[in-house]
Amino acid sequence: MDSEKERRIHKRLQLKISVLCQTVGICGGNAFTGKTVDVSPGGILVEFNSRGLSDGQLLSIEMSVPPTEGLLEYGGRFSSYARVIRLEDAKAGVGPDSSSIVQTAALEFCQSPKLRL
Repeated sequence: MDSEKERRIHKRLQLKISVLCQTVGICGGNAFTGKTVDVSPGGILVEFNSRGLSDGQLLSIEMSVPPTEGLLEYGGRFSSYARVIRLEDAKAGVGPDSSSIVQTAALEFCQSPKLRL
């Protein structure tokens, strides 16, 4: 086969924005910070700088969107709930300027993200 049929429902947008996630349903839930790799209306792919997530885990998500001309002139924050649907270990960076990203997570939104200005 020279072309594989696209199975995704939503198109993905390559976008690097900060993400803060906190586990839901666990007393004193853990917080994780990372950066998005791509974003779609159905979910996000996030690179985290720590491990500790597990498949099926429910997360509260906050994403900071910087001011963008013609889109969000003053920036804003998106919030939602998402479920971890896939985890992959990534190589930790090498050298003083590299990041320490060690886990990539595919997250499926449980509800549409809400924008707060």
